[in-house]
Amino acid sequence: MRKPDILCIGAQKAGTTWFHVNFGARDDVFVPPFKELHFFDYHYAPDSAKWAPQHIRKSVKEAIRKHVAATPDIDLDFIAYLIRAQGAHMFTRKWYGEIFERATGAQKALDVTPEYCCISDDGVEFVRKFLPSTQLLYFVRDPVERAISQIRMNLKRKAKLPETRAEWLWAAKLPVIGVRGDYASYVPRWREAFGEDRLLFMPFGMIAASPEAFLARIETFLGMPPAVYPNAAKKVHWAADIEIPSFVRDYLVEATRPQRVFLQAEFGPAFCAQI
Repeated sequence: MRKPDILCIGAQKAGTTWFHVNFGARDDVFVPPFKELHFFDYHYAPDSAKWAPQHIRKSVKEAIRKHVAATPDIDLDFIAYLIRAQGAHMFTRKWYGEIFERATGAQKALDVTPEYCCISDDGVEFVRKFLPSTQLLYFVRDPVERAISQIRMNLKRKAKLPETRAEWLWAAKLPVIGVRGDYASYVPRWREAFGEDRLLFMPFGMIAASPEAFLARIETFLGMPPAVYPNAAKKVHWAADIEIPSFVRDYLVEATRPQRVFLQAEFGPAFCAQI
Protein backbone atom coordinates (compact mmCIF):
# COMPACT_ATOMS: atom_id res chain seq x y z
CA MET A 1 0.00 0.00 0.00
CA ARG A 2 1.43 3.36 -1.04
CA LYS A 3 1.20 6.09 1.56
CA PRO A 4 2.22 9.76 1.50
CA ASP A 5 5.84 10.61 2.17
CA ILE A 6 4.93 14.22 2.98
CA LEU A 7 1.88 15.45 4.90
CA CYS A 8 1.03 19.17 5.00
CA ILE A 9 -1.43 19.49 7.87
CA GLY A 10 -2.30 23.21 7.87
CA ALA A 11 -3.17 25.72 8.82
CA GLN A 12 -6.13 26.70 6.68
CA LYS A 13 -5.57 30.07 4.94
CA ALA A 14 -1.83 29.79 5.55
CA GLY A 15 -0.45 29.12 2.08
CA THR A 16 -1.26 25.44 1.68
CA THR A 17 -2.75 25.84 -1.81
CA TRP A 18 0.27 27.87 -2.95
CA PHE A 19 2.52 25.12 -1.61
CA HIS A 20 0.44 22.38 -3.25
CA VAL A 21 0.71 24.11 -6.64
CA ASN A 22 4.41 24.94 -6.48
CA PHE A 23 5.88 21.92 -4.72
CA GLY A 24 3.50 19.60 -6.54
CA ALA A 25 4.93 20.79 -9.87
CA ARG A 26 8.24 19.04 -9.15
CA ASP A 27 8.94 15.93 -11.23
CA ASP A 28 9.99 14.07 -8.09
CA VAL A 29 6.74 14.83 -6.24
CA PHE A 30 3.36 13.20 -6.78
CA VAL A 31 0.23 15.05 -5.79
CA PRO A 32 -3.27 13.62 -6.25
CA PRO A 33 -5.34 15.27 -8.99
CA PHE A 34 -7.16 17.27 -6.35
CA LYS A 35 -6.09 18.95 -3.10
CA GLU A 36 -7.39 17.96 0.33
CA LEU A 37 -8.12 14.27 0.77
CA HIS A 38 -9.60 14.60 4.29
CA PHE A 39 -8.73 11.00 5.15
CA PHE A 40 -7.67 11.65 8.74
CA ASP A 41 -10.11 14.43 9.64
CA TYR A 42 -13.02 12.37 8.27
CA HIS A 43 -12.37 9.93 11.09
CA TYR A 44 -10.93 12.19 13.80
CA ALA A 45 -12.38 15.71 13.51
CA PRO A 46 -15.88 16.89 14.37
CA ASP A 47 -18.19 17.52 11.41
CA SER A 48 -15.77 16.54 8.60
CA ALA A 49 -17.73 13.36 7.92
CA LYS A 50 -20.77 15.52 7.10
CA TRP A 51 -19.20 17.28 4.13
CA ALA A 52 -15.97 15.51 3.15
CA PRO A 53 -17.65 12.94 0.82
CA GLN A 54 -19.28 15.74 -1.15
CA HIS A 55 -15.93 17.53 -1.34
CA ILE A 56 -14.33 14.43 -2.89
CA ARG A 57 -17.17 13.95 -5.39
CA LYS A 58 -16.99 17.59 -6.41
CA SER A 59 -13.20 17.43 -6.73
CA VAL A 60 -13.37 14.28 -8.85
CA LYS A 61 -15.91 15.88 -11.16
CA GLU A 62 -13.68 18.93 -11.60
CA ALA A 63 -10.58 16.78 -12.21
CA ILE A 64 -12.40 14.85 -14.94
CA ARG A 65 -13.61 18.08 -16.53
CA LYS A 66 -10.09 19.52 -16.58
CA HIS A 67 -8.60 16.35 -18.06
CA VAL A 68 -11.20 16.14 -20.83
CA ALA A 69 -10.78 19.84 -21.65
CA ALA A 70 -6.98 19.67 -21.68
CA THR A 71 -6.39 16.85 -24.14
CA PRO A 72 -8.13 15.17 -27.09
CA ASP A 73 -6.49 11.88 -26.05
CA ILE A 74 -8.48 10.97 -22.98
CA ASP A 75 -6.64 8.66 -20.59
CA LEU A 76 -9.30 6.10 -19.72
CA ASP A 77 -7.13 4.57 -17.00
CA PHE A 78 -6.86 8.00 -15.38
CA ILE A 79 -10.62 8.51 -15.63
CA ALA A 80 -11.21 5.10 -14.04
CA TYR A 81 -8.76 6.02 -11.27
CA LEU A 82 -10.72 9.20 -10.59
CA ILE A 83 -14.07 7.43 -10.60
CA ARG A 84 -12.76 4.89 -8.07
CA ALA A 85 -11.84 7.79 -5.79
CA GLN A 86 -15.53 8.50 -5.21
CA GLY A 87 -16.50 4.87 -4.69
CA ALA A 88 -18.32 3.32 -1.77
CA HIS A 89 -15.03 2.56 -0.02
CA MET A 90 -14.24 6.27 0.27
CA PHE A 91 -12.11 7.15 3.33
CA THR A 92 -11.05 3.57 4.00
CA ARG A 93 -7.36 2.68 4.24
CA LYS A 94 -7.63 0.90 0.89
CA TRP A 95 -9.06 4.04 -0.68
CA TYR A 96 -6.29 6.21 0.75
CA GLY A 97 -3.64 3.89 -0.64
CA GLU A 98 -5.28 3.86 -4.07
CA ILE A 99 -5.10 7.65 -4.22
CA PHE A 100 -1.29 7.39 -4.26
CA GLU A 101 -0.98 4.30 -6.46
CA ARG A 102 0.00 6.37 -9.52
CA ALA A 103 3.11 7.72 -7.79
CA THR A 104 6.35 6.26 -9.12
CA GLY A 105 9.08 4.85 -6.94
CA ALA A 106 11.19 7.91 -7.69
CA GLN A 107 8.52 10.31 -6.45
CA LYS A 108 7.60 11.48 -2.98
CA ALA A 109 3.84 11.38 -2.51
CA LEU A 110 2.28 14.51 -0.99
CA ASP A 111 -1.04 14.99 0.80
CA VAL A 112 -2.00 18.61 1.53
CA THR A 113 -5.08 18.81 3.76
CA PRO A 114 -5.11 21.75 6.21
CA GLU A 115 -7.93 20.28 8.29
CA TYR A 116 -5.53 17.60 9.53
CA CYS A 117 -4.05 19.96 12.10
CA CYS A 118 -7.43 19.98 13.89
CA ILE A 119 -7.76 16.25 14.52
CA SER A 120 -8.03 14.80 18.01
CA ASP A 121 -5.28 13.31 20.15
CA ASP A 122 -6.41 9.85 19.06
CA GLY A 123 -6.18 10.99 15.46
CA VAL A 124 -2.63 12.28 15.86
CA GLU A 125 -1.65 8.97 17.44
CA PHE A 126 -3.23 7.12 14.51
CA VAL A 127 -1.24 9.24 12.06
CA ARG A 128 1.95 8.47 13.97
CA LYS A 129 1.35 4.73 13.78
CA PHE A 130 -0.14 4.65 10.28
CA LEU A 131 2.59 6.83 8.74
CA PRO A 132 5.73 5.79 10.66
CA SER A 133 8.20 7.49 8.31
CA THR A 134 6.19 10.34 6.79
CA GLN A 135 7.46 13.90 7.31
CA LEU A 136 5.01 16.64 8.24
CA LEU A 137 4.71 20.35 7.49
CA TYR A 138 2.65 22.88 9.46
CA PHE A 139 2.40 26.48 8.22
CA VAL A 140 1.72 29.12 10.88
CA ARG A 141 -0.03 32.43 10.09
CA ASP A 142 -0.78 35.39 12.33
CA PRO A 143 -4.03 34.45 14.11
CA VAL A 144 -5.83 37.71 13.30
CA GLU A 145 -4.88 37.74 9.62
CA ARG A 146 -5.65 34.04 9.26
CA ALA A 147 -9.11 34.55 10.77
CA ILE A 148 -9.82 37.55 8.53
CA SER A 149 -8.81 35.57 5.45
CA GLN A 150 -11.14 32.76 6.48
CA ILE A 151 -14.00 35.19 7.08
CA ARG A 152 -13.48 36.65 3.60
CA MET A 153 -13.50 33.16 2.10
CA ASN A 154 -16.69 32.25 3.94
CA LEU A 155 -18.44 35.44 2.85
CA LYS A 156 -17.34 34.97 -0.74
CA ARG A 157 -18.90 31.51 -0.73
CA LYS A 158 -22.16 32.89 0.67
CA ALA A 159 -22.17 35.67 -1.95
CA LYS A 160 -23.85 37.94 0.58
CA LEU A 161 -22.21 40.44 2.90
CA PRO A 162 -23.36 41.15 6.46
CA GLU A 163 -25.47 44.29 6.71
CA THR A 164 -25.38 44.98 10.43
CA ARG A 165 -22.81 45.03 13.20
CA ALA A 166 -24.44 41.94 14.70
CA GLU A 167 -24.20 40.05 11.41
CA TRP A 168 -20.53 40.95 11.01
CA LEU A 169 -19.74 39.78 14.52
CA TRP A 170 -21.73 36.60 13.95
CA ALA A 171 -19.49 35.86 10.94
CA ALA A 172 -16.39 36.48 13.08
CA LYS A 173 -17.64 34.36 15.98
CA LEU A 174 -18.46 31.24 13.99
CA PRO A 175 -16.85 28.35 15.88
CA VAL A 176 -14.95 27.19 12.81
CA ILE A 177 -12.98 30.47 12.78
CA GLY A 178 -11.49 29.70 16.16
CA VAL A 179 -11.17 25.97 15.57
CA ARG A 180 -9.03 26.30 12.44
CA GLY A 181 -6.60 28.65 14.17
CA ASP A 182 -6.31 27.03 17.60
CA TYR A 183 -2.52 26.67 17.59
CA ALA A 184 -2.41 26.44 21.39
CA SER A 185 -4.34 23.16 21.27
CA TYR A 186 -2.86 21.64 18.12
CA VAL A 187 0.85 22.48 18.12
CA PRO A 188 1.65 20.70 21.42
CA ARG A 189 -0.13 17.49 20.46
CA TRP A 190 1.63 17.29 17.09
CA ARG A 191 4.99 18.19 18.62
CA GLU A 192 4.60 15.51 21.27
CA ALA A 193 3.92 12.86 18.63
CA PHE A 194 6.52 13.92 16.05
CA GLY A 195 10.06 15.09 16.73
CA GLU A 196 11.94 17.85 14.96
CA ASP A 197 13.23 15.40 12.37
CA ARG A 198 9.68 14.68 11.22
CA LEU A 199 7.70 17.89 11.81
CA LEU A 200 8.62 21.30 10.42
CA PHE A 201 6.82 24.53 11.29
CA MET A 202 7.08 27.32 8.72
CA PRO A 203 6.03 31.00 9.07
CA PHE A 204 3.42 32.05 6.52
CA GLY A 205 4.82 35.55 6.01
CA MET A 206 7.97 34.08 4.53
CA ILE A 207 5.98 33.03 1.44
CA ALA A 208 5.47 36.64 0.40
CA ALA A 209 8.84 37.89 1.65
CA SER A 210 11.01 35.13 0.21
CA PRO A 211 9.09 32.31 -1.48
CA GLU A 212 12.17 30.58 -2.86
CA ALA A 213 13.82 30.55 0.57
CA PHE A 214 10.60 29.15 2.06
CA LEU A 215 10.64 26.26 -0.40
CA ALA A 216 14.39 25.76 -0.03
CA ARG A 217 13.98 25.34 3.72
CA ILE A 218 11.39 22.64 3.09
CA GLU A 219 13.65 20.94 0.53
CA THR A 220 16.44 20.78 3.10
CA PHE A 221 14.11 19.38 5.76
CA LEU A 222 12.83 16.70 3.38
CA GLY A 223 16.29 15.86 2.07
CA MET A 224 15.31 16.75 -1.49
CA PRO A 225 17.47 18.42 -4.15
CA PRO A 226 16.95 22.10 -4.99
CA ALA A 227 14.45 22.84 -7.73
CA VAL A 228 13.35 25.86 -9.73
CA TYR A 229 9.88 27.18 -8.97
CA PRO A 230 8.94 29.58 -11.78
CA ASN A 231 5.57 30.47 -10.25
CA ALA A 232 6.66 30.82 -6.64
CA ALA A 233 6.14 34.59 -6.62
CA LYS A 234 2.58 34.32 -7.94
CA LYS A 235 -0.42 34.33 -5.64
CA VAL A 236 -2.67 31.31 -6.02
CA HIS A 237 -5.72 32.37 -4.00
CA TRP A 238 -6.42 36.08 -4.18
CA ALA A 239 -8.28 37.21 -1.10
CA ALA A 240 -11.79 38.34 -1.86
CA ASP A 241 -12.04 42.13 -2.11
CA ILE A 242 -14.14 42.43 1.02
CA GLU A 243 -13.44 45.22 3.47
CA ILE A 244 -13.56 44.01 7.05
CA PRO A 245 -14.93 46.61 9.52
CA SER A 246 -12.52 47.83 12.17
CA PHE A 247 -14.75 46.56 14.99
CA VAL A 248 -14.44 43.02 13.58
CA ARG A 249 -10.68 43.31 13.55
CA ASP A 250 -10.77 44.70 17.11
CA TYR A 251 -12.85 41.72 18.20
CA LEU A 252 -10.42 39.28 16.55
CA VAL A 253 -7.40 40.95 18.14
CA GLU A 254 -8.90 40.34 21.55
CA ALA A 255 -10.30 36.89 20.76
CA THR A 256 -6.98 35.60 19.42
CA ARG A 257 -4.81 37.12 22.13
CA PRO A 258 -4.23 33.72 23.83
CA GLN A 259 -3.07 32.30 20.51
CA ARG A 260 -0.55 35.10 19.96
CA VAL A 261 0.76 34.69 23.51
CA PHE A 262 1.14 30.97 22.92
CA LEU A 263 2.96 31.43 19.61
CA GLN A 264 5.43 33.88 21.14
CA ALA A 265 6.20 31.47 23.96
CA GLU A 266 6.36 28.42 21.69
CA PHE A 267 8.32 29.78 18.73
CA GLY A 268 9.92 33.01 19.91
CA PRO A 269 9.89 36.56 18.51
CA ALA A 270 12.06 35.89 15.45
CA PHE A 271 9.71 33.22 14.11
CA CYS A 272 6.58 35.17 15.05
CA ALA A 273 7.88 38.26 13.25
CA GLN A 274 7.55 36.27 10.03
CA ILE A 275 4.08 34.80 10.46
